[in-house]
Amino acid sequence: MSTAALICPDGLSVSLFCKGIIRELRSAGWNRVLVLTEVGSYREDIESLGAECVDVPVARFIDIVGDIRYTLTLARILRSEHVEGVLAFSTKPNVFGAFAAKLAGSHHIVTHVVGMGSVFVPQMSLPAKVMRGVMRALYRMSSRIADHVWFTNPGDRDFFVLSGIVEEEKAILSRNYLDTQYYMAGSESLESVQELRRELGIAADATVVVMVARLIWPKGIGEFAGAAEILREKCPRCFFILVAPEEPPSPHTVPVATVRSYEKLGNFKWLGFRKDVRRLYALCDVAVLPTYYKEGGYPRALLEPMSMGKPLVASTSEDCRATVDEGLNGFLVPPRDAEALASAILKLAENPELRQQYGAHSRQKAVGEFDEKVILRKMISQAGLVPDSIA
Repeated sequence: MSTAALICPDGLSVSLFCKGIIRELRSAGWNRVLVLTEVGSYREDIESLGAECVDVPVARFIDIVGDIRYTLTLARILRSEHVEGVLAFSTKPNVFGAFAAKLAGSHHIVTHVVGMGSVFVPQMSLPAKVMRGVMRALYRMSSRIADHVWFTNPGDRDFFVLSGIVEEEKAILSRNYLDTQYYMAGSESLESVQELRRELGIAADATVVVMVARLIWPKGIGEFAGAAEILREKCPRCFFILVAPEEPPSPHTVPVATVRSYEKLGNFKWLGFRKDVRRLYALCDVAVLPTYYKEGGYPRALLEPMSMGKPLVASTSEDCRATVDEGLNGFLVPPRDAEALASAILKLAENPELRQQYGAHSRQKAVGEFDEKVILRKMISQAGLVPDSIA
């Protein structure tokens, strides 16, 4: 009986980003697909896809003892379950999951880099430089173990190859991907969206601007709040919603007190973590991401509203600009520029016809370029994650 394993950091990541991967692994012919993750409240959601969940807690940040324990736990499970094919998703699973798969004797190992994270954001502090060096060394070792390293950002691929972290012949590349049938206009009922508007206290004639991100400065949180302040008088109808879970303390974390202070503007609301992100996209008129973070190339915070037919405003960062066709489905603005962000939002807020036009192009672009059924079928095959091809 052939068995594959998907290693992810947590159940939320599986639920949001990996359902299509599980479906495609099943379609590729694996008899069993194990999901090794910190399951949380997502077991039923994951197992409804035909996968088997194994709860494996993982520390979010580097923890020498905890990471060794994590690696050995993964190796024990992979060995006992006779796992032949392993796909690791995101930073810690990519590193320690690859080590574990090697220890367990799994035949085929693939790591999936979906963004390099804040550790690779240029910083001058000594601890940050040390951590960057450690992560590069760990990634180099895990990439030597892996049969393929799958990227969704050509810039990340080039960085890993040119830095000697990954051998060029092992690197494979795709766009990011999502379920365009799940994220589509009309997927949320009008009654549900109106109920949400009432719940949040948003006026019926308000133009809703949504940003979904981690609560860290490099995502452009400050610029988003700055745009809200600029447009408070220029566009009283504009209402800004930030969906961002609280973050553990780090140099990049936006303090909760700071976000709460933004709410005093009167046109800004912080929602923290939400499970009903699709409903928030249905409610919004414009979706924005003014990031300068090391994104995976095509951030989900833009792909999801794009697929739902929303106009976009994004930064010109090479890690996210590919989602926007300038003047067709949205606008690109320089990173760290609240004035430019506010100006772009205002153009859309003042022109409903333009929003509709750009939204139609967004949907067309999402279906044509980012549909997961097409991308994942190709990449699972290219990565060699087909049971018949694994000796």
